Amino acid sequence: MQQDYDSSASGYLMDSFEGISRQFTDVEILTTSEVNVVAKAKRYGRWWLLKGLRKENAGETAYQQRLRKEFEILMQLQHPGVVTAMGLEAVEELGMCIVMEYVDGVTLKDWLRNKTSSRKRRHVVMELCETVSYIHSKGIAHRDLKPENIMITQNGGNVKLIDFGLADTDSHAILKQPAGTQRYMSPEQAQTAVADVRNDIYSLGVIFSQMDLGYGFHNIIKKCQKPIEKRYQNVESLMNDIRRGSSLIKQTLIVIIVILFTVFSIWAGGQMYELRKIYLRAGNSKLQQEKMETTINELNDSLRKVTSIHQKLKEEQTQKDAKRQRVENAITRGKAEIDRTMKNTGIMHHYDTLSNFIYFRSDIFNRINEGATASKQYTDSISKDFTENEMAEIINALTVHLGKIQEQYIKRYNKIKEAYDKSVTKGH
Repeated sequence: MQQDYDSSASGYLMDSFEGISRQFTDVEILTTSEVNVVAKAKRYGRWWLLKGLRKENAGETAYQQRLRKEFEILMQLQHPGVVTAMGLEAVEELGMCIVMEYVDGVTLKDWLRNKTSSRKRRHVVMELCETVSYIHSKGIAHRDLKPENIMITQNGGNVKLIDFGLADTDSHAILKQPAGTQRYMSPEQAQTAVADVRNDIYSLGVIFSQMDLGYGFHNIIKKCQKPIEKRYQNVESLMNDIRRGSSLIKQTLIVIIVILFTVFSIWAGGQMYELRKIYLRAGNSKLQQEKMETTINELNDSLRKVTSIHQKLKEEQTQKDAKRQRVENAITRGKAEIDRTMKNTGIMHHYDTLSNFIYFRSDIFNRINEGATASKQYTDSISKDFTENEMAEIINALTVHLGKIQEQYIKRYNKIKEAYDKSVTKGH
């Protein structure tokens, strides 16, 4: 006999249930600029960030294209340091909006007002560099890097890069114009519409100069703000100098500790030798003997403490070096896995043996993306062996490596397609 099922469960497919709505509610305007309006709103019981156009700009094609361009750029980016875009949709009272994750945190500008340790500041610097390096690997220049566009999360104190409204890529032909914030914009960025990643590096230098990072960053900041041809040519070079600087500081501290330890040992040895001479001259005076022994014991205790501190510093440095090496080894193995996977796809062989573009395999871009799948499987397999920050560094390094490989393949594809298009045009 056929059973009648209660269809009430289908209510979960409706627009709302138990007070949770698929519509945006509790809309709260956060900021308003000359062009945009940014608000937060609830959907399905959680907060989202909405970025749309002011009503007076909403009907203008140029601003509509700019909003769509920002959405298209954000959809290319999947990185823990970049705000995630979920969609582009019409929102009541706000019009067409980019729907993004709501970042629970404060801007870098506000974060710097509080007292933070130099270690935390350097952590933010490296995360920011890794994030910018990632977006550059995708052929994207942010063009508006400043403390107001960098969020520091409440949970973990991690970087989230926001506001890609002025970002640009070579693949976009629209809205090419000089743009940025005067204080953080490189001189050449104010004069040209060409997107150049070195403009972002200049902005990083200005930001670092406001972060009280210590004398060790003086030359790095200075190089970031040099004329464009003498500036860091990519963020990886910048990060390498930061790492070398940090390593040099640690090594210098260890050398200073060793020197102090040696000097103290020599001094303590001389003091004990003099005390023993005094003791011998003092004869068998019991009181003098006790005083001498007490002083010698105090010196011995001080020597043991200094020795213990020295040994602890050596052990900590050894552990840090070992952790650093584990991360470097993991990155090396990951790159090798990506290289092997991309080689096995046979893409380059197909390019080299292609006689006519019409025979170009339709799955070529699926093959190009096999490297991303291999990278994901590899990082998933090692995630339990590393901390969250270490995994973020590994994933970023592999993403940058894969991005460079994919860029080569896509350039090769575009070159072949361009040649084919020209031959078709001549044929007609």
